[in-house]
Amino acid sequence: MRSALIFASLVGLVALAGLAGCGNNSKSLVTADGTEYIIHTKTGNPLPNPGDWVYFHAYIRNGEEVVNTSRKSPNVPYVQIPANVDSEKGQSVLQVLQNMGVGDSATIVVRLDTIDPKPPGFEEASVLYYDLVIQEIKTDAKFQEEVQAERAKKMEAAQAAQAQLPEIQALIKDEAAKYTSNSLGSALQTTNSGLKYIIHEEGTGKAAEPGRNLTVHYYGVLKDGSMFDNSYERGEPIDFQLGVGSVIPGWDEGFALLKEGTKATLFVPYSLAYGEAGSPPVIPERSDLIFYVELLKVN
Repeated sequence: MRSALIFASLVGLVALAGLAGCGNNSKSLVTADGTEYIIHTKTGNPLPNPGDWVYFHAYIRNGEEVVNTSRKSPNVPYVQIPANVDSEKGQSVLQVLQNMGVGDSATIVVRLDTIDPKPPGFEEASVLYYDLVIQEIKTDAKFQEEVQAERAKKMEAAQAAQAQLPEIQALIKDEAAKYTSNSLGSALQTTNSGLKYIIHEEGTGKAAEPGRNLTVHYYGVLKDGSMFDNSYERGEPIDFQLGVGSVIPGWDEGFALLKEGTKATLFVPYSLAYGEAGSPPVIPERSDLIFYVELLKVN
């Protein structure tokens, strides 16, 4: 079961787009380790060689209901096809992927009757369906070339983010002082919930809508201007899904007001942050928080 659920942490819910039913052209097969799978689409495109990297989307189904999918993740899952994968037990996902080309689709059938405990959400189910759709196949040489290029790109972006620190520190220190003295003027906007914000630079990209994955930089301080956390110093932005409660309410509300490319400051009352208790020892109880933020990407 572990191999069949190897990518079960993939998040989000989307329609299955045609994979739920097998159709007349579907073909039932068995992997080398005895796991049943069904081929839905066979394009005839080249199969991966050992060492190649396979990029695919996955869906986990309970009957017709999709309970997990990679489609909402900002990155497409990928895995390298090892040599002699058929001789390895517990590698049913890889054994299926090695027989699929770009555009092919299949379903792995995971029998749950001998599994205890069953996966969350499948307590009453006898079968878990794991759907796969191949997006791309890369040679190891191509993969390593892209990894190195991405690493260099991230390093350059990290250095650029760190170089902004002095300017951002000065800006947010000044804003915190003006906020405390109620002297921010007409630039300060307020929502019905009590969230306040200032737009420094309006982006022109996609709107940040609930359910979308956002990539953001942030610099957070208390009302006295003392920093408690930031991504600029690390040189790496963070990703989160908007509107699902994975961040404080002030972020879910505040980022929903922004477009890709926007730079802003969010003034978050404690009721929209960490509440009465705060988040000791870093954030005291009943702490209003101030964040300078950049919305880098809306996925």
